[in-house]
Amino acid sequence: MFPDNPEYYHRIGLPFVLELVDIGDSFSTDEIRDISPKIALALVAMKYVFHGEKMQSHLRTAVKMLKELSHEEAESFLTQTFLYLKKILPREEKEEFKMDFIKTSEAYGYETIADAEEKALAAKYEEGRDEGIGIGMERGREEGLLEGDIIASRRIAKRLKDGGVSLNLIMDASGLSEEEIRDL
Repeated sequence: MFPDNPEYYHRIGLPFVLELVDIGDSFSTDEIRDISPKIALALVAMKYVFHGEKMQSHLRTAVKMLKELSHEEAESFLTQTFLYLKKILPREEKEEFKMDFIKTSEAYGYETIADAEEKALAAKYEEGRDEGIGIGMERGREEGLLEGDIIASRRIAKRLKDGGVSLNLIMDASGLSEEEIRDL
């Protein structure tokens, strides 16, 4: 949809461009209090980013779309947004952003940036761990099948050898070397 946005936003397919604005003049304090706590946190975060004059007309649409998301989707969207903002904010604004976010989070009883980062890191760790386990299981399965094939070939070759079948025929049928067959 919008290729410059982080991958998370591609998956959920929100129908607006993710450009954030300074909302200092867009909403009164009373208006912000009337919306949900998570959206209030997002608005606090938005005052630290760019393109305000260009995007103010789209802000109300974005807020409306956030209100229409389920609680889980909105929570996930905003957590991902906070983590993304932390990466793109200029260094001098990060500390101020962090302090405002913490104040707003505490006021509404929601997680802090550190909590969100910790959860994101734990999720990545868990995802990587699960992927590693899956890869290990697949490799183990493949190695087990290969080992099983070798054992089966040896058993068949032993029976053929015990039955008096020629060494060349056993080598062709089993794929074993002459030495392996003699050692059976």
